Amino acid sequence: MVTADVFVSELEFKNQESFRGLLASGYLPAVNDGASVADLLRLELKFAIEFIEAAAIWTVDTESLELKILLGSECGVHARHYQLLQERLAALGLAAGSYDPRQGGYSKLFAFLRSLQTGEERLATGLLTLGGAAVARLEALAGICEQNGDMDTRALLRADLIPDEQRRADEGRERLILVATAEDSQARARRAIFKTIELLGELFEPGSLRRVLGRSRAK
Repeated sequence: MVTADVFVSELEFKNQESFRGLLASGYLPAVNDGASVADLLRLELKFAIEFIEAAAIWTVDTESLELKILLGSECGVHARHYQLLQERLAALGLAAGSYDPRQGGYSKLFAFLRSLQTGEERLATGLLTLGGAAVARLEALAGICEQNGDMDTRALLRADLIPDEQRRADEGRERLILVATAEDSQARARRAIFKTIELLGELFEPGSLRRVLGRSRAK
């Protein structure tokens, strides 16, 4: 068994490879298939609401007071993200109340997240992996915005959302190092991350994205 800091560093390295693959195989091709910036912002609303709900569920039954407070604060951060995204979508012409990210049901990723029981699983997935995945995804979206001349959306992503998601991933790293000190805890964290990456990949498949984005997807 490796030490916790080495274990987490290895997880992060593998995560970065996975994020690049997810962007190349599903997220960026969606843009070529007609998804607009507004479409991708609506996808972020779905990520936000599902994480808020999963983190709220975890907050209730987490024994660690420090983790309970951290998860509660993450609910607040992502509620703020949700409001900022809604405001930006309104500026892009999406009428208030015309899109509910819960439409079509919750994702398999949400179902998996809410099933997790241990601190190391929740830190590894909800913070370290989903935070890192959000940074990679939003950086790609910021680049798309810049290419399209949408500097207001780019500024929102770079000034608000990306720094918060990086802090989320950093918190996950620091706290996972504290708890992933035994072979069984490392194994649980590793399995949970593997499944999270798998489910993110499914969500980025063209058919899944169309279901998430619904009828108002740009053509």
